[in-house]
Amino acid sequence: MRMILYFISILIFAFPGLAAAYDVLVVQDRQSPVYDSLLLGFRSGHHFKERVIVLQDYAENDLVKIIREDHPALVLAVGGKALSESRIINQTPIVSVFTYGIQNSVQPSNLVQIKMQVRAERFAALFHALGAKRVGTVLSAAGLRYAVKAAEVFRKAGITLVILEAKKPGFVAKQLEALSNTADAIWLLPDPAIITSDTVELFATHSMRYRLPLVSFSDAHLKKGAAVAFSIDLVDLGKQAAEVADQIIAGENPEDIEDFPPRKIQLRFNRQVLEHLNLSPGPLLTIGGLASE
Repeated sequence: MRMILYFISILIFAFPGLAAAYDVLVVQDRQSPVYDSLLLGFRSGHHFKERVIVLQDYAENDLVKIIREDHPALVLAVGGKALSESRIINQTPIVSVFTYGIQNSVQPSNLVQIKMQVRAERFAALFHALGAKRVGTVLSAAGLRYAVKAAEVFRKAGITLVILEAKKPGFVAKQLEALSNTADAIWLLPDPAIITSDTVELFATHSMRYRLPLVSFSDAHLKKGAAVAFSIDLVDLGKQAAEVADQIIAGENPEDIEDFPPRKIQLRFNRQVLEHLNLSPGPLLTIGGLASE
């Protein structure tokens, strides 16, 4: 028996990956209650063996070396920085979750995203319920491809999407002013190139000054002055990631799995802002479940 234990210890020493064999390498931006909710959903009903790396806690992480030594079945990237860091991985499948952002770049074949962005059709229905005929948005060049596709969806709903480009956050204020006479609602989209806490304030201030309802991609902006936003069920978002992980571990090629939007969403609104704009939440009932902020 001692001899067996001796050889096992030698193997573990020589091949440390054997001691820490796991299915999923979880790479997350930081410790956060939001990420806790996502991982709660990811783990519910599934029993993946995991190793967790929190980027906030480490000055440096060599993910390629970790992948090479540990051979996980896949990487779960939680957050935008985690996805960015994981993009250096070429072979191991990556499932990303909680990454806001409309991208114009080609997606790697080993990546599947559970996106945070609600479908443009839902936003078109929302603006229709608000009575908006011309919706304005400000984006960087990186977001133009998404906006052009959304514009076609809006057109079919009888809504014109007015798109103005801002190369950097400092140009947002000028472009918002240009929208004041050409739009009757404003759409705030997740564009990392121009969206900062300051520019969100600019969108909200512009909305109040010109009495234009601001519709945002995040319900966190309701407290800043957005009129309406979609809220995403984070636990269910984690469950969606787990379902994709199951498919990949079972042998499905990530390239054959399409990205998809969140499936459980709720429309939230800021009652005070709607009252200031002389709007009623009543017509929004056509969109789905309502929740007041």
